[in-house]
Amino acid sequence: MNFADRLIESILAQKSYLCVGLDPQIRYIPEHVRKEAVMNCDGGGFEATALALYYYFRTIIDATAAYAACYKPQVAFYEKYGAPGFGILESIRDYIQLLGFPVILDAKREDGGDTSQAYADAYLGNVEILDNDGEIMVVPSIMEMDAITVTSWIDTPNFEPFLEACKENGKGIFVVDKTSFKPASRLQEFVVEGSGGKKAWMVLAEFAKEMGKDIKGERGYSSVGVVMGATFPEEAAVMKDIYPDCIKLVPGFKAQGGTADAAVVSVNKDGFGLVANSSRGTNYAYHAVSKSSYQCDPRFFAKAVAEETKEERDALNASVKKLNGRLPWE
Repeated sequence: MNFADRLIESILAQKSYLCVGLDPQIRYIPEHVRKEAVMNCDGGGFEATALALYYYFRTIIDATAAYAACYKPQVAFYEKYGAPGFGILESIRDYIQLLGFPVILDAKREDGGDTSQAYADAYLGNVEILDNDGEIMVVPSIMEMDAITVTSWIDTPNFEPFLEACKENGKGIFVVDKTSFKPASRLQEFVVEGSGGKKAWMVLAEFAKEMGKDIKGERGYSSVGVVMGATFPEEAAVMKDIYPDCIKLVPGFKAQGGTADAAVVSVNKDGFGLVANSSRGTNYAYHAVSKSSYQCDPRFFAKAVAEETKEERDALNASVKKLNGRLPWE
């Protein structure tokens, strides 16, 4: 199935626009979880650290599964632990997909030629390995995801392998365009010569629309989406005008300051067009870093996470209903 269709089906099934980011940071993992991992590894180190993160985030997934539409691991938090980190990323991916949710890997990959092809193969496609006779065979990658974020500086030589993977394997990409950071990237805000006064991020949205025009699902949405920060609602309205028939991955919701009303500006009249990501707020709702109203004793972190995630889901739904008058599953 086309990735955009699968993501929309999950939105409908879950009655949710919420994408739960999964950003493991050991300093926010409760002491009792850390100690259990060390005990089960007969000591500390990389393996014990990875195990603690796995214990915690397996519980996070269980606590949020009733309220999320999809999940977004940020690869940086896993790859800094080397092989043990990538191991838990695989395990977390397997568990999410077992529950039936799409997995968007936030990896922001970019290169050209064979290197870009290798990235696309690694995360959205197939890889070559040796069989028992030493011959080359092609199998699905062990790091295969449903979608991945990509960046744009190298343009076509980077995009082409990812686009082929979207077409051939039913995968998706989100082009990093207008991010949630403040101050905004100076490069995104440059006015492009000869564009009639358009900023770079607007021109990039037009590029994404052109790339995604032939990778649309039955619901009319492209598997080539864009990243559109919740912290810039006025720009989100412009983005929707430029590229209405894609799903926007909307970071910056809640803990980064983006409101539910700002996050859903990207929604279309049919009730689709976005998933809003929350990482720190959901992951660590028990902890002050989350800015959640459900901060509590670390022993009860799962309950805090579930309550925060439900609140965020409900807030997004209420904002969409206020904007459109109804939700697409009503």
